[in-house]
Amino acid sequence: MAFFHHQPPFPQHHHGGKHHDSDNATEIKYTLTKSGRPYTLSHKIHFLRKSSSSDDDDGRQQKHIPISPFHDIPLFHSQSQGIYNMVVEIPRWSQAKFEISRSLPLNPITQDTLSARPDQPRFVPNLFPYKGYLWNYGCLPQTWESPHYKDPDAEGARGDNDPIDACEIGTRVAYTGEVKQVKVLGILGLLDAGEMDWKVLVVDVRDQLAEKVKDVGDVERECPGLLEATRDWFKWYGVPEGRKKNRYALGGEWKGREYAMRVIKECEGMWKELVKGEVEGSEGVCLKNTTLDGTPGKVDPESVKLPPNEDLPPAEVEQDLEEVAYVDREKGDEDENEDDDGGKETTYGKDSMTNDDEWDDLINDAALEELKMLNINLNFW
Repeated sequence: MAFFHHQPPFPQHHHGGKHHDSDNATEIKYTLTKSGRPYTLSHKIHFLRKSSSSDDDDGRQQKHIPISPFHDIPLFHSQSQGIYNMVVEIPRWSQAKFEISRSLPLNPITQDTLSARPDQPRFVPNLFPYKGYLWNYGCLPQTWESPHYKDPDAEGARGDNDPIDACEIGTRVAYTGEVKQVKVLGILGLLDAGEMDWKVLVVDVRDQLAEKVKDVGDVERECPGLLEATRDWFKWYGVPEGRKKNRYALGGEWKGREYAMRVIKECEGMWKELVKGEVEGSEGVCLKNTTLDGTPGKVDPESVKLPPNEDLPPAEVEQDLEEVAYVDREKGDEDENEDDDGGKETTYGKDSMTNDDEWDDLINDAALEELKMLNINLNFW
């Protein structure tokens, strides 16, 4: 079981420690439990938490409570200071496409697939001149880009049905499942196969870069080329996988901190409606949580049955992860025949149909066999 803790926002660089919510005067420690071999569809990373206080110094062993990283980790580390929590899904320079599962109970991190290869875990190609992802990539918890909302700033595009994405630009390479405290710098409006897919630019508040950047303009000064490289990467990264290039809302313009915080607030509001069960047609999103009193998805932590924790070596990867993918940008820009729908290749339909009615389904192979009869690819369970 891999332990990590949140820390208070000190200016110097730290790794690990405690998360102290200065607004609520509570300390929260998070733990990861892993099952299945990494780089296989059976691999899942679940989250647990425990709150500590002075009463815990009597030597009693604390219980680790299973939680959802989507619903139970607060959006804000400190709202008064404008510090957010970020869940890291994909470390910088890596290629395994890990993401929070919308539909599995308690929303563990799993590895994505492509619809063209539903039996194989997805690894994003090295788009020349880059290596994997350019940032520590993940999302802001307790947010949701609603597929029922048509964004007027994005040509009326609907949300992608996920938490809002975040790109963390600090110096340290993070790890999958890490919960960082970050400040917001700016935002880019990606239209990923016609779906609104905001990308929030953030930096770890403990990183040495954090003192130098407060808005997107500061990033251009301190990290010249990063903003344009980010725009280039998101536009073309799917082409080597057979997908069409992406487009941008707002003409591809980077918006600053204030604009980004308004978008995050909107997505937080959409999440609040979602988790309260007020959104029709959202059955594909599992709302199970263990901390949100008064919500229809609240469950007793004692009823949660997670798979046993395993520390298994990664599986051998068939794809050559050192291979470089070259894309002719000029030729691609001349192609005016792409449509907004674009055929997004990731298997969101498969994920949203996953059965999550019983906790036993997490570990009960017999239940999984029944689900396979629905022609859903659940080899990763």
